[in-house]
Amino acid sequence: MKKWIFLLTILYGLTATQVSFSPEVHAVSQKTWEDVAVNETKKRYPLSQVLFSQKIWDKAKKDITVKQYRLTLREGMEDFAVYTTITFDSSSGEIKKIQVIPEA
Repeated sequence: MKKWIFLLTILYGLTATQVSFSPEVHAVSQKTWEDVAVNETKKRYPLSQVLFSQKIWDKAKKDITVKQYRLTLREGMEDFAVYTTITFDSSSGEIKKIQVIPEA
């Protein structure tokens, strides 16, 4: 009986260590593009504080991917929002264009 418990413990331990989780990969890559949007917005509004950032949409084509983020900023006592659009090469990740447009 002790041998069976020992074998089951070893088998369970081996199968439990082989499980991998892949959703973390998407979270890391998503966060990096959001960080790029925040950093580029901070370049254009250096005195502002970023209160909130949210991905609005993204569109992937064969060569180019476009992502848009809405950032809520505070500068002094005023809160306002900007849209930051990042266009980059789908395969290499090289940034082609970044637009920061204040919300009307």
